[in-house]
Amino acid sequence: MRVITISGNVGKDPEVRSTQNGLMVANFSVAVRQNRQGDDGRYGTDWFRCTVWGNRAKVIQQYFQKGSHVVVSGDLEVSEYNGNTQLGVNVNDFDLPDRQTESRQPAGQQTPPPANDSIDITDDDLPF
Repeated sequence: MRVITISGNVGKDPEVRSTQNGLMVANFSVAVRQNRQGDDGRYGTDWFRCTVWGNRAKVIQQYFQKGSHVVVSGDLEVSEYNGNTQLGVNVNDFDLPDRQTESRQPAGQQTPPPANDSIDITDDDLPF
């Protein structure tokens, strides 16, 4: 099994549907900027097709939207189609680090406040 974690932006709003057995599935794409510039001075982009199954598909539909910065982790799938390599991720875990989804949350639910980044540590707390 090849597990991959990617951080990028959702390319378009997720498509959510149900199988004949009633199992929900969400499909969306994530664009990831390459770390190196091409000969033209521009950064390239890798696109990943992402699939989420079950109840998590509802969460994807509710909180993911075009342009959202996301981090997804799952099984990497590489395939060829018409001479092009396609990258896919069967998603096991995901996160919205920007938390810009408050407007899409159901009424009565709130995003928890961001954690305080500062930590109060004394010399006695250090293991060395």
